Amino acid sequence: MNEQAPEVPTQSAGPEEERKPVVFAVRIDPVLREQIEGLRGITEQSVNDVGVEALNDWVAKTLADEAIGKKAMAELDAEEQRLQERRAAIAGILGQTATVAEATGDAAPERSSQGSRRGKPRTES
Repeated sequence: MNEQAPEVPTQSAGPEEERKPVVFAVRIDPVLREQIEGLRGITEQSVNDVGVEALNDWVAKTLADEAIGKKAMAELDAEEQRLQERRAAIAGILGQTATVAEATGDAAPERSSQGSRRGKPRTES
């Protein structure tokens, strides 16, 4: 599908705060729309209520799928590996080894006053 995602604020609402609904539109076949409108009239449900129900059912079914869980974990593992490789590359550029403290942000990286960014000795002028 070629959909554009609207900008969504990255702050998550706390448990006390009520989250505001957002618009999520889908493109459907005109025949399906006629069927939905007909059934909506009979059931007296709004299109929004039917859509939310269908999407909630799909999300629950998808999250229960073991293959989806395995794929998600594999993607997380691959992302973690990419980040470790990037961390090692940056540490190599800075002439340092990546430590757990640096990885978690507990310690600021120290720069050698004797070397430049690329590990070459600085010449005093």
